Amino acid sequence: MSNHDVIVVGGGPAGVGTAYELRDSGLDVVVLEAAPAVGGRTLSVDLPGGKANTGALFLYRGTRSEEVAAELGLSTVPFLPTTYGISEGGRTSVSSDLQDLVDGLHLADDERAALLGTLQDAVAEYRGYTAGGQLSRSSTSLAAETVAQRFATLPERARRILETAVQGGSVGRTDTLSAQYALRYFASYPALERENRLLALEGQQALSLGMAARLPEGSVHLSTAVERVVPDEASETYLVTATGPDGPVDFRAPQVVLAVPAPLVDTLVAGLPEWKRTALAVAETPGSTVMIVAADVTGVEEHRDWSFVTTVGAAFDCIINPAPGPQDFRDGPEGEEIVHYMCYGNSAGHRPDVVEDPALREAWLEDFLTVAPGLRGRIRAVHLQTWEHCFALLSPQRAAAVPELRREVGGLHFAGDWTSETAGTHGALVEAGRVAAEIRARRIATATITG
Repeated sequence: MSNHDVIVVGGGPAGVGTAYELRDSGLDVVVLEAAPAVGGRTLSVDLPGGKANTGALFLYRGTRSEEVAAELGLSTVPFLPTTYGISEGGRTSVSSDLQDLVDGLHLADDERAALLGTLQDAVAEYRGYTAGGQLSRSSTSLAAETVAQRFATLPERARRILETAVQGGSVGRTDTLSAQYALRYFASYPALERENRLLALEGQQALSLGMAARLPEGSVHLSTAVERVVPDEASETYLVTATGPDGPVDFRAPQVVLAVPAPLVDTLVAGLPEWKRTALAVAETPGSTVMIVAADVTGVEEHRDWSFVTTVGAAFDCIINPAPGPQDFRDGPEGEEIVHYMCYGNSAGHRPDVVEDPALREAWLEDFLTVAPGLRGRIRAVHLQTWEHCFALLSPQRAAAVPELRREVGGLHFAGDWTSETAGTHGALVEAGRVAAEIRARRIATATITG
């Protein structure tokens, strides 16, 4: 039995971030992570041209993730898009001008007019609700409306293009994603927003690795899968049973932080109240599969300059180049100019078969080359990653449930992008700070009572 003040279940940004925020509190905090490394869905891998992200891609300016990156001394470059693209019906059109973009597709006149008008309206709305790349307070008026309501009357092909674009940028379907966050995860791309995203050159996982490195030695237990969290009313503590590298191991603490995907919480914790289970049911974290393609773009500047391409009918929903334009930090062997193309299969969901089956892997790559035929023969590496639980959906239902998702149950605290008002790494880190403050406040209150 290992006794502590706080046990954090989950070593993603929310879990490691909570321990990081408590590092000077004097509390004995341990983090239990089932994987062999911290970072969760921010996993980064080595490919020609440097680190590539397999889940979370960007740091958002003006958020806690940018602050932590600065605290850790991470190197970043801004996302500076100059184009937006759509691949549909066997044709790929990429342009800096929306009229030119739509004219480059094989669409009927009514489809072309509807698509262009909707893109122009989305860009205008984005610019009306943002300043310096940040959503304004007035954007909350859109939180209760889904994106699907905007697309309901469009011609089918135009609607399908836009639905694919939304799912590629946000994970969420148009019938679940709130119109407020469609601004950030969809409209910002055709708006060619250049002030809201940063790429961490050491990879998104460097945030969790850097925070973990600043914790007291022995704070993080890797390859330690938690099986159950059981309250012990007699001692007012929680027993956490797990399996570590050397077999079964037990931990005990009066406070436990559940920093795992929302659907896993109810499977780990005994006796959650019905109100908490009801709230957890609307915090969806659907699966996703990602393919990263490292390609040499020397001499094909049109592909180097791609930033976001919606890919209708492909195995994946979009292609994102997180560092468009000339980037000397991505130089490969023999002077090759390497670009990492992130192909997000959010509508594909959790697909371990794609990762394991060579034929399926080849089919995904062939879809990429259908969209970008100029890169055939230039592929230097491919990495596929699948996630059973990806980022939390930014739905109106979850937005309404946030207070109950955050609410403590005894000594249990809840942290993740799914308890945040946003999502992704930035939301998870905000929640880490919130839960750390809860724990500090409880400690002060306990000391006052006992004193």
